[in-house]
Formats: sequence, C-alpha cells, structure tokens
Amino acid sequence: MKEKGKKIWRTVGNILFWGAVVAYLVWAFGLRKHAQQGRRVERMEVIVRDSLESSFITPATIINLVDEAGENPVGKRVDSLNLGKINRLVEDFCFTARAITYVDYNNTLTVELTQREPLLRVCTDNGYDFYLTQGLYVLPIEPLASPNLPVVSGRIDFPFGTSFRGDLKEWLLGEEKKYKDCYNFLCKLINFVVLTESTPSYEGKIVQIVATPPKTKAPRGEFGEPHFKLIPRYGDYVVEIGSLDDVEAKLYRWSRFAEAQVVDMSAGGILNVEYEGQALWKAPQAAKKKK
Repeated sequence: MKEKGKKIWRTVGNILFWGAVVAYLVWAFGLRKHAQQGRRVERMEVIVRDSLESSFITPATIINLVDEAGENPVGKRVDSLNLGKINRLVEDFCFTARAITYVDYNNTLTVELTQREPLLRVCTDNGYDFYLTQGLYVLPIEPLASPNLPVVSGRIDFPFGTSFRGDLKEWLLGEEKKYKDCYNFLCKLINFVVLTESTPSYEGKIVQIVATPPKTKAPRGEFGEPHFKLIPRYGDYVVEIGSLDDVEAKLYRWSRFAEAQVVDMSAGGILNVEYEGQALWKAPQAAKKKK
C-alpha cells in the first residue's frame, strides 16, 4: 500500500514539475515577444567575407541596393521586418554568391555575404565584354574593380546576346539542350584557364588568349568552336594551339621547345603546337629592302 502511495505522489510531483516548466516557457516566450515588439533597428551592417581577395561588392553597394528597393530597416520595428525579402534582394544582386541576414540583440541588422569570383574576362571584337565564373555565371564588367584575370579576345560567335548576364549554364542547357556544343566549349575554356592558372610552370606566362574562327564553318544554327593562339608574357611571338582539346600536351610541347632554345623566340615568330608530336616554328619574314 505504501509503494502504491509513493507512485501516486511521484506521478503528481512529475505533473506539477512539468506543468511549472511549461508555464515558465509560455511566460518567457510572451515576455520575449513583448520585448521584441518594442525593439527597433538602430543600424545596418554589411560584412563581405572575401573582400580582401576581390572588391566587386562594397558595404555601401548593398546598403544602397536595399535602400533603393524601399527596404531600409533603420528605425523600423524588428517584428515588422521581412528578413527573407531583404536577403533575396541581396542574393539577387549578380555579384552575390550567398547571403544571410539577421538582427542581433544590439538592434543591428547584419547582412553577411560572399561574392561570385570571376575566373576570366571575355572581351571580343564582336561586342562581348563580361566576366565569367568557374560555374559559368556571366557578370557585368565592374569599372571600379580591376581584377588581374586572363583575357579572352578575338572573335567568338556565342549563341546568346552581348547583353546577357546571369546563369549561362542554365540558359545553354535548357529543355531542348540546343546549345550543348557551346556549353562543352565553355567547359573546355574554363578547364584550360584553371590549368594554366594553377600550374606553376604556366602560371602568369600567358598575357592573352586570342580566339579565331574555326577552319571549317559550322552548319547553320550550330556553334562553331573557335581555335586559339596564345600571347606569352615574355618574348615577341605567338603560340598557336588550335582547339582546346588535349591542351596539356600542347602546352608541354610549347614548354619543351622554349627550353631547347633552338631559335631566338624574342625576335618574333609563330610557334604551332596544334598537332600531336610537332612543334613548328615560323620565323618572321624579313622586311623587303626598298629599291
């Protein structure tokens, strides 16, 4: 009988204890909600996590962006803010990769973000001028930033317009996958730039990547993959590599030929490494003497 009584009192005690815990939580939540309703944002802070590496986004840029959209939070009650909307505004900005927005207990609305990182600049004779990221995202040229990036020049007949900005991968690989050839070409171009920029023996040795029309014209409506020649940083000569296929072997042939020093490459000329097992040197033509 005593054991039964102990069990009853133990059960009653547990009910009273947990009832008190729930009551406290409800009270604390109500108190916190009441306190939140009275809070107002005193300042807005923007933290650009990778600002030391590139400067495409400044805190002033984001603050102006939010202000122009009519979402300036300063002076507004915390519980009236749409943090999701502000975060989407920031993430929709083309140079933003990711963002997170929150309000801390100091009444500061903080936006933390990381930037998209351009890998190269495309600046062609037929009107294209943009940055391209490794993920095939097209960014506009930012006049206030001066990143030291490889430049692709010459002529490339892209299937998209010169004013296109945004996710190029999504555009090229639409439902019909109509532009898969262009997508494959851009992947090879990205891989080539990554290779030359990450390999110590090639890093910084190429000043410009020049595109030329393909030797065989592509059928109507299809993308014609251009050929390429490289302008080295040192020496007054050009390296013709043709397509972007098998580029590691082509770069190796260039490197071996330059190391052999069989010709004076500083005096100009053309080195063709397009074909397997060959490195063909064409010396500059001597100027004709006037009669």
